[in-house]
Amino acid sequence: MPIRMWRLVAAASMLAAPLAAQQPDGTANTEVLRQRIEGRFAERVKEELGLDQAQATKLREVAGAWAARRRGYEAEERNLKQAIAEQLRPGIAALPDSVNRLTQRLLDLRVTYAETYRNEYKELGFLTPVQRAQFVSLRERLLDTMRRLRGDRRAWRDGAAGPGAR
Repeated sequence: MPIRMWRLVAAASMLAAPLAAQQPDGTANTEVLRQRIEGRFAERVKEELGLDQAQATKLREVAGAWAARRRGYEAEERNLKQAIAEQLRPGIAALPDSVNRLTQRLLDLRVTYAETYRNEYKELGFLTPVQRAQFVSLRERLLDTMRRLRGDRRAWRDGAAGPGAR
């Protein structure tokens, strides 16, 4: 991973602790953190892709709109998984029709979610094919890093890893 990308990730992870400390229950203000990360990422993308201000603004609008849709789908997926888990509790008979309907909706939702990336890519037609590919690559690296950080944080919180575990 390039040094610049590590700086972005380091900045994102450093933002989490101060934001978590601001909340009475210790959870980070997700919206503020997300906005800060997106802002820094947008600056990085503008620089890497050589975008002018109009392109950068348009990219942020398009990517932001699609990201908002995906967050909605992610919330719906969490709700569906929870509903399925409720149906599959040990000792309680699951309702087959309900489980089937929920599972089918979950699978359909995952297809719809994946299609958002294809549709977003088409809407980024104001960028060159190379710029679009660079954007997709940068975003994937950021998302992969954020997933790893989230997993590491969960493992540490759950006691699977500790300060001297690495």
